[in-house]
Amino acid sequence: MNTLHPLANDPTATVERHDVLVERLSDADPSALVMVLVQLTGDMALLDHYGPMLSKPGAFEHSIPDGDMQALLSRLADVLLDPCHVEPDITPDQLHRMMNVFCREEVSARYLPMLFEDLGFKPTPEHFENASPKARARAEKFNVLVIGAGASGINAGIKLNEAGIPYEIIERNEDVGGVWHENTYPDCGVDSANHLYCYSFALNHNWSRYYVRQEELKSYLRDCALRYDVLKHVRFQQEVLSLRYDNEEKLWHAVIRMPDGTTRTASAHAVISSVGQLNQPMIPEIKGLEDFRGEQMHTARWNHDYDFTGKNVAMVGTGASGMQTGPATARIAKHLTIYQRAAPWVIPRHNYHNLVTDNVKWVLANVPHYARWYRFLLFWAYGDGIHDALVRDPAWKGRKDAISQRSADIRKEWTKYIDEVMADRPDLRAKVLPDYAPFGKRSLRDNGWFETLKRDNVELNNDGIDHIEANAIVDKAGRRTPVDVIIWATGFHASRMIYPMEVVGAHGKSLRELWGDDDPRAYLGICVPDFPNFFITYGPNTNLAHGGSIIFQAECQVHYIVECLEMLLERGDAA
Repeated sequence: MNTLHPLANDPTATVERHDVLVERLSDADPSALVMVLVQLTGDMALLDHYGPMLSKPGAFEHSIPDGDMQALLSRLADVLLDPCHVEPDITPDQLHRMMNVFCREEVSARYLPMLFEDLGFKPTPEHFENASPKARARAEKFNVLVIGAGASGINAGIKLNEAGIPYEIIERNEDVGGVWHENTYPDCGVDSANHLYCYSFALNHNWSRYYVRQEELKSYLRDCALRYDVLKHVRFQQEVLSLRYDNEEKLWHAVIRMPDGTTRTASAHAVISSVGQLNQPMIPEIKGLEDFRGEQMHTARWNHDYDFTGKNVAMVGTGASGMQTGPATARIAKHLTIYQRAAPWVIPRHNYHNLVTDNVKWVLANVPHYARWYRFLLFWAYGDGIHDALVRDPAWKGRKDAISQRSADIRKEWTKYIDEVMADRPDLRAKVLPDYAPFGKRSLRDNGWFETLKRDNVELNNDGIDHIEANAIVDKAGRRTPVDVIIWATGFHASRMIYPMEVVGAHGKSLRELWGDDDPRAYLGICVPDFPNFFITYGPNTNLAHGGSIIFQAECQVHYIVECLEMLLERGDAA
């Protein structure tokens, strides 16, 4: 049997009045609350009663009648306030049934080990927990070079600390955070749900919003780096220029640029590249760009000293950064012309702009298992629960802008949203409706995008740019638009993996020679043949095209990498 749950042992919590606790619980997600009550009581009959009333994860609605809802909240409050209540054990079969009801579909049993671990039924073993004395001795003489102190690099540092493996992190910026340090444009934020977009071992129950802005996310990452003793390993304002593997010494040799422009060398037994893909801004080659005399900036290199008030602004690109900064820019510019190459799928905002209430924060922090069930809800809603919509059905004979029946159903749902918000602007509706299947490109949360496009001072241009003049942009239809400033919301050199760093492997061949500019490949996106002990996080084909959390992916990658290092140290191998 499990021990008494934390809330019952908390003297400040047990003095809560029943009605106050019910009020706190009423703000929380009903599906997660049902699972919490089942887990705390072992009453599987609750699944039969409430299961048909629950919504599919991500629907953000439920059909639980008021009476049933009050009964759920009241019983859960009774259990939480009972100092003698003891939580029963849940079997794998029971947990599997809970998952099926929770997700409103049959979930593969392959997810059971992950959920068992995440819900705390099976403690997560620490790295090197069962290492031999010889391996521990070897670890003291082993060193790892980590490149980048973003989310992946910090995670690598945390797990290397856990394993007792020496390391240093080289970070070109003056602070940690990676993309969340470099991108500071107006309304910059995460478009994945925050209670999933965080480390599984460092859940934050105090997010201010469901989708936070850049400053708060960077603060979270810095707090983690400080809390887990990573900061002292980071060498700021240094940049790795090149890496070369020495077959004789079985070492990687790095050339590192220092803050004053000089270089130093460093050697390591292993290298973890955590530079990511979204760190080298891309500005397209457009005829006449060199003649432009106005201001221009990439969203990742925002000029906060420039005043957009009363200016004629051109924004090129309608991806994630354009979707976020466009509305804020339109509110102060004299005129905003948006140049769009391909319309993105813009999906309903739901709670995108909502603040997390104090009640929800309290429930996340205090109600046993709630935070983990809520996290699994997000994991399923934005990840594996919609994965089948990305898989082409070879027998599909339907419309060409869908790849399966599930894809067509989602297209219908998202098109309905566009039809509703653009009912008064059929001219714009034609421009914003994508002509490809959902998830063909990354889908985006509506940040007031459609309302922005309707503004009198905003024009959406689908004709494409022909050339740029000293103070204007001319499109391919021949229209000339006066421009004071250009915002390049054009993304990054994402296909140029690990660019511009030069990495030369065991046989004298560089990654650039192997991959070219746009064809990176790696085993599991992590390891490259002939590059011993060189590991990549956020590597080839691991950048998510739909939902989910890149931080979860980074955790999986770092776990694999540290296990590889543990195996090396146990065996006494060099590579």
